[in-house]
Amino acid sequence: MDAEPKVTSLANDPILVLGAPRSGTTYLGRILDQHPEVAMSNEVRLFEWLHRALALTDDDKVLLEERAAFRAHLEAELPALIRRYYAERSPGARWWGDKNPHYAESPATMPALVRLFPGVRFVHIVRDPRAVLASLLNKRNADGTPWITHPEYAHTLVANHLDFAENQRQASGPAAFYELRYEDLVRDDEGVARQLFDWLGIPFADAVARFCRGQQKQRTSFSGPTSDLARAGDRDTAQAAWSAVAPPAQQRASLGFLGPYLLRYGYETEASLAAIVATLPPAGPAPA
Repeated sequence: MDAEPKVTSLANDPILVLGAPRSGTTYLGRILDQHPEVAMSNEVRLFEWLHRALALTDDDKVLLEERAAFRAHLEAELPALIRRYYAERSPGARWWGDKNPHYAESPATMPALVRLFPGVRFVHIVRDPRAVLASLLNKRNADGTPWITHPEYAHTLVANHLDFAENQRQASGPAAFYELRYEDLVRDDEGVARQLFDWLGIPFADAVARFCRGQQKQRTSFSGPTSDLARAGDRDTAQAAWSAVAPPAQQRASLGFLGPYLLRYGYETEASLAAIVATLPPAGPAPA
């Protein structure tokens, strides 16, 4: 009979992969999960469950007397429960975590997570916001209907995730928050992966190298791509994809909204952004 997995063999604190939807979070999570001693789940979202479970203690209909004592009990016990789930899910793993862009949708989730797992480490992947916007608007559900129907919502989604990640980066500091660009990853999968594992303090594994080299030769569709994977990370492709989904009369407004993020993450300079804007059609009336 196999021995039961030992929770104590796991690191105390998780690794969380963050990023706007359609930024390459799934691929990054897969790279981490290739390591034989890393267990990365894909949108199990246990940490959102954890936050909401604790939030229930504020509801008088759920818990009234002895609230403070029971909440303190939960906060002491729940981290071990989460670790035990990963230990049973992936025997032999030493490092663990979850990939889920949607943690950013609840501003209270991350503070609760940091409180319960003080050593949590965040890995944030950034992709050209134009490519992200185009992918969000081109993505289809299984029945063929659009994933997102309102361009305004897609713009806001991108901005909210990037702003949330920036706030978390400033709060966490460089020891707990690592940021990389999707374009760098798909240009040099193995090299960027090695840098990430070095930051995490996890010895690099041959299995990760083989996976990255395989992706360099033939990319795998992990999350329903909306563009040619062979041209993933190309700046001109991102610009063309954005132009195709943004109505010409609204392109100035769209680029004005995305511009600060293009500058923040180094996708454009003030001069290059001004040159692009100069080529755009005149702005039209605001959409009804």
